[in-house]
Amino acid sequence: MTLAEIKNQVMFQTNNDEEDVGDYLPHLVDYINDGYDRLVKVWTKSHTPQTDYPRLSADTDEPNLPVWTHRAICDWATWLVYRNGNPQKQNRGMAFRAAFEEVLAKLSDEGGLAGIDPDTGANIQYNKFRNIPV
Repeated sequence: MTLAEIKNQVMFQTNNDEEDVGDYLPHLVDYINDGYDRLVKVWTKSHTPQTDYPRLSADTDEPNLPVWTHRAICDWATWLVYRNGNPQKQNRGMAFRAAFEEVLAKLSDEGGLAGIDPDTGANIQYNKFRNIPV
């Protein structure tokens, strides 16, 4: 997903609530990047420099993570939009937070990134199912 697609998904998940757009739109990219940073930290097993995983800023930017994690970035941003609202909105946002945390746990369970192959320069991923003997 590109940054533009992530923004559109967050708008969809918040029911395009136009009365709130002015409140959260200036912060939406920060909310998206916060979710991205949280996933990157689990994926790389450490806090990485911004040069390896730059913030998403242009609408064509894509997260440098497996595609199946991109929806979780939308869920985290949606949670951050809702968390500052009234109790009803906070309750609506809890499902999105839970969905994000589920992907975060799955990302951790699958091992994440092991490093860079010095010969090819490609990312090396840990074995996915570490609990199954090879």
